[in-house]
Amino acid sequence: MKQTHTRLFSLILMGTCAAVATPALAADPYPAQPITLVVPYSAGGGTDIIARHLSDRLSKVFKQPVIVENKPGANGIIGTRSVATSKPDGYTYALVVNSHLINPLVTKDIPYDTFKDFIGVTMVARSPLAFLSSTKLEAKNINDFLALAKKPGNKFAYGSSENMTRLVGDMFNHYNKLNMISVPYKGGAPLMADVAGGVTSMATGSLLSSSAYVQSGKITPLAVTGQSRTQMWPDVPTMAELGFKEFDNVYVTYSIFAPAKTPKPLLDSMQQAVAQVINQPDMKEILQKQAAEPVGDSVENFNEQVKKDFELWRNLAVAIDLKPV
Repeated sequence: MKQTHTRLFSLILMGTCAAVATPALAADPYPAQPITLVVPYSAGGGTDIIARHLSDRLSKVFKQPVIVENKPGANGIIGTRSVATSKPDGYTYALVVNSHLINPLVTKDIPYDTFKDFIGVTMVARSPLAFLSSTKLEAKNINDFLALAKKPGNKFAYGSSENMTRLVGDMFNHYNKLNMISVPYKGGAPLMADVAGGVTSMATGSLLSSSAYVQSGKITPLAVTGQSRTQMWPDVPTMAELGFKEFDNVYVTYSIFAPAKTPKPLLDSMQQAVAQVINQPDMKEILQKQAAEPVGDSVENFNEQVKKDFELWRNLAVAIDLKPV
């Protein structure tokens, strides 16, 4: 009888311990609090617009607020740094464009390591770039422009408004052995105004910043980058169609990164939610208005693509002897 009581007491004690231990061992459901999506650029730009539409829909999926914080400055470095130093708990992310990968090639003493301090989550969307010239030039496509640029006595310049478009212009200049002068602008608006007026011979820029000038007949879209024609300008050929295969995988990309030690299951949860949201018809329509297409690739595939993209820009930087300043 004594043994029976002892055994019963032991079973009760074990059950009590298990009941106490179970809540301590159970993981909190994710997310259990608001998520912050840092946009390291000014409010109102293309990245900010995509971030805010994305956050509204992610909030519904997660049943927690997804808050967009704009932290502009230093070509995205200031806001991106705040994410690098955040706790890797799945509650802080950055939504950035390609300048995140290009900054180490053009800027000295960045206060974080682009690869050691971050892990990729997914590419939200991508958009082609356009090669553009004034309709005052007798060039209907990029090959026409190239013939003019190589004509003895002609002095041409190409304009850009940030690191990404500058490097794409550098690619064209370098691979075609041209001597065009690179002219940096502080924004897409003044760049397009100068191209339309014939002050700058050619621009590499976004479809959005140039669309009004194209529609008014002041700027000619010579070609677009990427693997296929864009729905915004279906009659404009790709660079690859015209013989420039180097521009097949050149896009403006909108991508999400997290602090490097963020647990993989949390990265997967965010990636899956983003993929679900961006493939909804209303979100596809919003992206299309930004001349962008949804991607939503897996964490593994995205991080592999990040390596390939960085290699592309690094090889170009070496080829043109670009030094960080």
